[in-house]
Amino acid sequence: MNIQNQLQDFVAYFSGNNSSIEAEDFAKFGLKGELKHYKTGQFMIEQGQLAPKLYFLLKGYVRYLSLSEDGKEFTQSFASSPGIAGSTRAMSRQTKSLFSIEVLDDVLCLEFDWLILFDVMKDKPGFLMAYNSLLENLFIKKEEREYAFVQQSAEQRYLKFLEENCQLRDKLPLKMIASHIGITPIALSRIRKKLK
Repeated sequence: MNIQNQLQDFVAYFSGNNSSIEAEDFAKFGLKGELKHYKTGQFMIEQGQLAPKLYFLLKGYVRYLSLSEDGKEFTQSFASSPGIAGSTRAMSRQTKSLFSIEVLDDVLCLEFDWLILFDVMKDKPGFLMAYNSLLENLFIKKEEREYAFVQQSAEQRYLKFLEENCQLRDKLPLKMIASHIGITPIALSRIRKKLK
């Protein structure tokens, strides 16, 4: 697999509509990323551990989950290729992650050490614009998720999940979907039966 092509895919995803960032900018500064493979069931990040890497998912999908002190599991979100995964808090503050990232389907990704990447690229306006756009999208998703838990019924949250995750909906166990939308698997089964 050609890592240069993978890097171009990452740059295209990262920069979005911003054309002032190029794969050559990354290569010029030696920012190639490391091509890694994670098998289903492995963890890319583990809760309570340092998590300094940014991952660009080339293939596969993952879930963000956290465990309570009594061992209860909460599915926070999902990410699939092409996409980015990582803990913004752990990367930028060089602190322990508040959640784990579990591989649900074999993942091929590019790994970047976030502090090195950011330190090298922070003076490039195109990079900062792209980063700002990514952060905006993360904040918007977070805001919409918080709104859904306060203002929408469980059925509405389930329908929204199906709409936003059409590529994952038939691949995920119901207990993960239920956890993600904040209900029990039994309640989700009732909703699914009602919607048939």
